[in-house]
Amino acid sequence: YRDADFVMMDDSTRKNLELLQNLRDNSSSFTLFETICHTKTAMGTRLLRHWLYHPLRTSEEIAQRLEKTAALYHNEKLLMHIRTILAGVLDMHRLAGRIAMQRAHGKDLLAVKQSAKACLQLVQLSKESSLFFLQLPPHVCDELNSLYDLLEKSIAEDCPAVLSDGGVIKAQWSEKLDQLRSLRDNANQLLEDYLERERDKTGIKNLKIKYNRLNGYFLEVSKGNLKSVPQHFMSRRSLVNAERFTTEELCSLEAQLNDAGENIIACERELFTAVHQEVYTRLPLLHQLAQETAELDVLQSFAHAAILHGWVQPEFSDDGVLEIHDGRHPVVEQHLPSGEFVPNSLLLSSAEDADIPSFALITGPNMAGKSTFLRQTALLVLLAQIGSFVPAQRAVLTPVDCIFCRVGASDNLARGESTCVVEMTDTAYILRNATARSLVIMDEVGRGTATADGLSLAWAISEYLLQAVGAKTLFATHYHELAQLVHPRLKNLCLDVLEAEGKIVFLKKVIDGVAAHSYGIHVAQRAGLPESVLERAVEIMQSGNATALSSAE
Repeated sequence: YRDADFVMMDDSTRKNLELLQNLRDNSSSFTLFETICHTKTAMGTRLLRHWLYHPLRTSEEIAQRLEKTAALYHNEKLLMHIRTILAGVLDMHRLAGRIAMQRAHGKDLLAVKQSAKACLQLVQLSKESSLFFLQLPPHVCDELNSLYDLLEKSIAEDCPAVLSDGGVIKAQWSEKLDQLRSLRDNANQLLEDYLERERDKTGIKNLKIKYNRLNGYFLEVSKGNLKSVPQHFMSRRSLVNAERFTTEELCSLEAQLNDAGENIIACERELFTAVHQEVYTRLPLLHQLAQETAELDVLQSFAHAAILHGWVQPEFSDDGVLEIHDGRHPVVEQHLPSGEFVPNSLLLSSAEDADIPSFALITGPNMAGKSTFLRQTALLVLLAQIGSFVPAQRAVLTPVDCIFCRVGASDNLARGESTCVVEMTDTAYILRNATARSLVIMDEVGRGTATADGLSLAWAISEYLLQAVGAKTLFATHYHELAQLVHPRLKNLCLDVLEAEGKIVFLKKVIDGVAAHSYGIHVAQRAGLPESVLERAVEIMQSGNATALSSAE
């Protein structure tokens, strides 16, 4: 693959959009990943993380993914069946790695068998439903069946992880192993059978087989029956009332019994190695199954999230448009009571000949919803370009090549970089790399320095994005003076605020126009500042900053 195959996003963008980790504690809570992750396998979860960081650029590839997601979305019963089967698929990528490194044990091969069985069920389900997943050629299906049969017949269900513990290979897999196990398990019966044969040969009815640690197994004959002892009996020891003997057959039988345990382990090791080698030759098949199963898992996760959250399939065009009707923030909406999130619409276009603006200047007070609106736009575009449905009533877009997100104030003390330096470094990166096909999200640019400097920089950056770059841009600011900027590709948006009886209500609704006030003191009051501080702030604001500050001195 090449970098040009995917949407470019720098680390700052990925961090600010909270794709995999949130900004508060770096966990996956309150992230896009948490919202759309309904995967059933470890492979699918890893692939989902990769897709979130690597959205697609071309409409054709995105359309293929969306078509597959839609096929699952429109067949909810089939989707539930697929999710149930996928729960039985283990991490075949990791298992294949252990097999390739000759480190797999019996339980690993059982995991391969379990996953192969689930894949066979998915293959059958795909054929019956005429769907896209696991459409394996007949010879590959035969190979998969062969692999499952091999493991089903050879590896014991309750096998230990350590080969030397024994019990790894099933009965009836090897005639030699079955004989060794029979020898070990029926030792007493074998000795009894031998004793009966010797009794019949010698006529000594009270002939006995005994055992001690010093001499092992031996035959014991009483003094009265010594005259009946045959020549093949070899004397071992004389006692007062009896004589102890052994025979070549008894010595051979004893050796077999003593070595049975070791021979069983050696035989099982040999058989397991042969099975392991047979599975090793199927590594390409395991990798293919892992890849296709992981993709299916991510796509079913998209479909399940769309059903769960009420999302719609996005549409794609080539005219540079970004049109969102009643879009919603996919993460924030899930953590609010049902119906409480206020949806907003947006229409931008990067086409030079279009009458639709490419640059939206957004003003409004803090806590009114500017940052949420900015981020939700970027997340909707990203979701659409990874092949997922989106939280909106309707979404039409042209694929972007880059997503840039400059949001929030931060510094890097370890590298000696202040908030202003970090902010300007990120902005410089955006201005040098953005194209007309990019999506740029900028929030409060210029607030890291003095007001005059910040306003001048924000104004110049806005002009550059309008005139030199032409990217679809959402630019949120508290510098209301920027509303005086005039350009045919610029439109002013603001967050609606309701003032009634001295109280302020943030409606969270994006409307055309410019915000009249920043309502900073009202926000400070809601944040819990002491009443005396708020009263002094109002006094300073009403009397004029310079006069009030000089009198305070």
